[in-house]
Amino acid sequence: MKRHFCASAFIINPYNKKILLVKHKKNRRWTQPGGHIEGNETPEETALREVYEETGLRVRLIGERFPREEDFIRPLGIQKNRRTTDDGETHMHIDIIYVAIPNDDNDVVLNKEETDDIGWFSREELEYIDCFPDIKITMDYILSNIIK
Repeated sequence: MKRHFCASAFIINPYNKKILLVKHKKNRRWTQPGGHIEGNETPEETALREVYEETGLRVRLIGERFPREEDFIRPLGIQKNRRTTDDGETHMHIDIIYVAIPNDDNDVVLNKEETDDIGWFSREELEYIDCFPDIKITMDYILSNIIK
């Protein structure tokens, strides 16, 4: 099975507690922005780059740097996502996930090459859109433990 290392960010507006999601072109579901880690790129750099490419938004990753302040931000988690390609090949995305907040404004730009749609959603609105269950679980965790 092929394995691909990825990084993504759960972007939460700390004021209205909404999450920014993009509608994925291939699976047609709402998900956090993210993508493959490129050569000579750190997971943090990937998360920031992918967020900007998919949304036009500049964000700040939040979290603890441990054990030293110059170390990388400790990710929220590492997800294991299995996917089957159109030709039937199964592969795994190992996704290093971060929590992020917008730098300044919340104006987003839809990149039609990357995604089909983009939007800010409250936790309640997640019940009415087609998103993976882990989006809801992760947002619940972030709102209870990180951004209160």
